[in-house]
Amino acid sequence: MADTVISFTTIEYPDEASMQTARDVFQDEMGALADKLRPLGMIRFHSSRLFMPEGKFMIGNWLEYRDMAAYEACDKVWQETGEEFAEKYGHLFEGVTVIPHRGEVIDDYS
Repeated sequence: MADTVISFTTIEYPDEASMQTARDVFQDEMGALADKLRPLGMIRFHSSRLFMPEGKFMIGNWLEYRDMAAYEACDKVWQETGEEFAEKYGHLFEGVTVIPHRGEVIDDYS
């Protein structure tokens, strides 16, 4: 388990309507993306609505990869997909703050 790499990205939206609009688009798009990532070593991919103080609208995307090589292979796909999404859905990201976090699992208490 120590070689497992995680990626947790928070996405903060300016309001609930923009978050829901983006979520609707992502529900249509992320299944195909996950299908590309699995053979490259993605283990898990889920999105969560985060409990935030009133007035904050945030989603967290959690991805887990088999190892650093899998993360690097999947990151190339993410970069390409990000460019495609920017062309198609750039308007959904006006006023949105995206903060990526990456790390290697060092202990697993599950």
